[in-house]
Amino acid sequence: MPLSRLAAPLLLALTAAAPAEQRIDVTLANFSFTPATIPLVHGQPYVLHLSSKGGHSFAAKAFFAAAMITAADRARIKDGKIELAGGESVDIHFTSPAPGTYQIKCTHFLHASFGMTGKFVVR
Repeated sequence: MPLSRLAAPLLLALTAAAPAEQRIDVTLANFSFTPATIPLVHGQPYVLHLSSKGGHSFAAKAFFAAAMITAADRARIKDGKIELAGGESVDIHFTSPAPGTYQIKCTHFLHASFGMTGKFVVR
């Protein structure tokens, strides 16, 4: 039997077994992340869609260090955070890290003090 006839069912089985990315929408507005708590499942693929209504940052240094992030998207993360201008949005493709709670905050002056904080909760 030709190798291609043997490889096709195996390739189909491997492709079917891979879970699809789940999209998570997060809005950055004056002094809030919506949602503030982002539940994830360890080892699952996701697309984090961040949209900013004003100039904000999305800082999650420990999370970004631990998650498996595509190379193109990792280039968008500087010192554990993503900066967004007003009206800007960005997608980050990743596989969730080990179970735990990972903090999120806006690093702009006083934004976290006024409540612009959140967390990833990985189960």
